[in-house]
Amino acid sequence: MALKYVVNLGLLILFVACTGQETSDYTVEAIRTPSPPEIDGIEDDPIWQQITPVVLKENRTGNETRDVAIRTQVKSCYDDQTLYFLFLCNDPDIWTSFTQRDEHLWENEAVELFIDVDDEPETYVEIEVSPANVLFDSYIVDTLNIDVPETALFNLKGIRTAVKVAGTLNDRNDKDDHWTVEIAIPLADLGNENIPQVTTATEIRINFYRLDENQGKERMYYAWSPTVDRFHKPASFGRLIFK
Repeated sequence: MALKYVVNLGLLILFVACTGQETSDYTVEAIRTPSPPEIDGIEDDPIWQQITPVVLKENRTGNETRDVAIRTQVKSCYDDQTLYFLFLCNDPDIWTSFTQRDEHLWENEAVELFIDVDDEPETYVEIEVSPANVLFDSYIVDTLNIDVPETALFNLKGIRTAVKVAGTLNDRNDKDDHWTVEIAIPLADLGNENIPQVTTATEIRINFYRLDENQGKERMYYAWSPTVDRFHKPASFGRLIFK
């Protein structure tokens, strides 16, 4: 009995070490919208004007970004069928080399959104969008050993994204201002074998990220609920609250 207890305790310690020692207490409110925003990459829908954004922090340090020129904000809303997200990315150098769905967007500039709808921390949906409105979507089943080609076979059937660039995409010699991303995700697309039907009553864990690399500057990693190192740390995901 004592040996079994020691083994189980060891496995528990290993699991905690792999997934993060503490659960994030970050919460973000998704506001109910009476009419869906138009997914065009423009922040002019009435619902977006009503929402106070969350601001991403430097992922490694957890410090707030003091430089307004590279600040990242995220807004969330929903209706009975769909989750909507808006990323506002201030960026003096907007670029990406990728043009095809499910390419390795994280190697350039991109925003990322991780959504976990069940009680299994190893399984969640990963969504990335580049400044060229290229999409990467995958379903993670093992956070420590991610088979990228296999997970990328997963596709969100009804997802819609749009990007608006205030500047010149891929001109590294001029100064840009910002890029805006809108994402619409049908709740029905988020169901899995544990939670076949996702609704506004489902408890959802979530995190927002941004990858940014400006000409002549250090590559930066930003997160809403900082993970300190790699983004794939489910224990650091916050909670989405339907208001």
